[in-house]
Amino acid sequence: MMTMVVCSCGFTKEIKNGEAAYEQKKYALAADMLKDEYKKQPNKRKAAKLSYLLGSSYEILNEIQRSIRWYEKAVRAEYGEQADRGLARVHKQSGNYAAALDIWKVLSKVHTQDQMIKREIEILKLAAEWDRDRQNTTKIFALDGNSLFNDYISAVYEGNYLVFTSDRKDATGSDDYKWTGNKYSDLFIMDKEGRGVRRFDAEINSNFNEGAACFTQDFNKIIFTRCSGTETADSYCKLMYAKKKDGLWTEPQVINFVVDNINYGQPALIENDSVMVFCTKGPDGPGGYDLYYSELVGDDEWSSPYLMPRSINTAGNEYFPTSCRDTLYFSSDYHPGLGGLDIFKTYLKDDGSWSAPVNVRQPINSSYDDFGLVIDEYARLRRKEIEKGFFSTSRGTNGRDNIYSFTKYQLEEIQKDTVPKEDAKDELAIYLAGKVITHRYDDDEDPNSAVTGLETLSDARVEFSGDLTLDRRSGKDGLFIEKLDNGKAYRIKASKPGYLSKTIKVSTRELNLNPDEKSYTINVEIKLDKIFYDKEIILKEIYYDYNKWAIVDAAKPTLDRLSTILRDNPQIRIQLSSHTDCRGEDDYNAELSQKRAQSAVLYLVDRGIPFDRLQAQGYGESQIAFQDCECEYCTEAQHEINRRTTFKILR
Repeated sequence: MMTMVVCSCGFTKEIKNGEAAYEQKKYALAADMLKDEYKKQPNKRKAAKLSYLLGSSYEILNEIQRSIRWYEKAVRAEYGEQADRGLARVHKQSGNYAAALDIWKVLSKVHTQDQMIKREIEILKLAAEWDRDRQNTTKIFALDGNSLFNDYISAVYEGNYLVFTSDRKDATGSDDYKWTGNKYSDLFIMDKEGRGVRRFDAEINSNFNEGAACFTQDFNKIIFTRCSGTETADSYCKLMYAKKKDGLWTEPQVINFVVDNINYGQPALIENDSVMVFCTKGPDGPGGYDLYYSELVGDDEWSSPYLMPRSINTAGNEYFPTSCRDTLYFSSDYHPGLGGLDIFKTYLKDDGSWSAPVNVRQPINSSYDDFGLVIDEYARLRRKEIEKGFFSTSRGTNGRDNIYSFTKYQLEEIQKDTVPKEDAKDELAIYLAGKVITHRYDDDEDPNSAVTGLETLSDARVEFSGDLTLDRRSGKDGLFIEKLDNGKAYRIKASKPGYLSKTIKVSTRELNLNPDEKSYTINVEIKLDKIFYDKEIILKEIYYDYNKWAIVDAAKPTLDRLSTILRDNPQIRIQLSSHTDCRGEDDYNAELSQKRAQSAVLYLVDRGIPFDRLQAQGYGESQIAFQDCECEYCTEAQHEINRRTTFKILR
């Protein structure tokens, strides 16, 4: 989670190894370097440390499943208690409360007086209880405007739009941010359905990190976060403001109370824009980042900051304040919650004090980071709808933040919508029982490595179309169930950030039914393939006649399946590549492979895939896959391995 639009990143120093990159908070770079070093490290003790640093890097990057795998390696290598504690944290953040609880119970026997461990045990028990008792009165959906990078909500703008932060490729500037490996973040704008995404005003965005904005009620002033520095000094995050004059934003200025070498971020305006709440790490706080407030004392002049009360601030971190009328929302990683950051709410009482914070619970909160809840006060509410809004979460996206919308209903509406009606007497009940799954690979970063099994995907979006229009989420263990009508046809699309969407067809028109049956269940599995960016995936059964480049009949089914993937995933672009074996002249092989790649592209174009989503690349013999033999001594099977057609998903 890009908590402070990533606070205080060190300036450039010479990086000799992965540990040095880790110490400089260049975690994406550190992870790449540490993996290479781990593969070459013969010393078991040193390899254990590299495993721990990889687990910690991925934990910070919020890539929780990878973090679990590396912490587990460190635990097996007996690195020490740090690895056990790290593994317990990320198990909790993945929602595996039982596994986290087991680790903390073992540690509690060693540290019998450790209050932090006792507290974690009690919170895990509470989280498991909440998970069992959840009521389905709120529906949540990921917005279509989310990218394959970090996107998180800032504010509703002018009633019809969302202003949000993203480090997607369209962000301003040409450099990558070393913490995340992505672009420096900018403010973007889109409509509330997630359409028409574009950068916010060029006067506000810069080559540095921008994010976490709020607006005055008339939308004529913006307060936002900017993190900037130089090549010889650390970057710090400041609160900036700008005004709208004649429809244009003025040059941003630093808020008057901001001082150097301290991080500020995530402003929110309350009390008719007269009070600003924000987060910073002040000297008088109880620990971590805390919430402070400042009062408007003149035209664009703010008072010195005051610390919010201890009922809100904790020894952990409090971030992302937002407000709606008299209610203040914020996120904390210390108040009792489900894991990661949870969203809490508090309100200002008649005596001027703040009420005890309350966890907003599932499904808005999850075991992952959940933050930045924004109530849409401009939303049109239909019958039984009581509230709409947006929030940000890192659930199910390999650590990337996404924006979700939510709608709260009166309890009876949800029950009517989700609980199957009692079957009429003697009426056949047909159910679809589905499960969303994915492959588990021997190497989770190599799509061509061996598949070691299957795992389920929870919180996947499941959309029904055809004779039934529904939008659902897969539950625990990837399961979903729906009642179907006899004699109908359905299209079911499953999707989840970080995975390729897939559509299947289900029909109840020609079922082989027993006349005495009262119910019939159709079981389906929808397998979503993980997205591997810029990694070549071998397309099997793509062959060409000798010295030719025309697509032969045997290759067409594989390319047809690829065209289906592209239709189900209109947001992706791919490169189709062709490789030859080592026999023949270099120039000839390069030309032949380019023609073969172009033939595959044209085949997909003929099946309706837009040309601008496809790229052809012939590599000839420049990237030999099987290198364990001299060319003239390779077997025909080894030459066949080198003659391959691949595709990769482009960022």
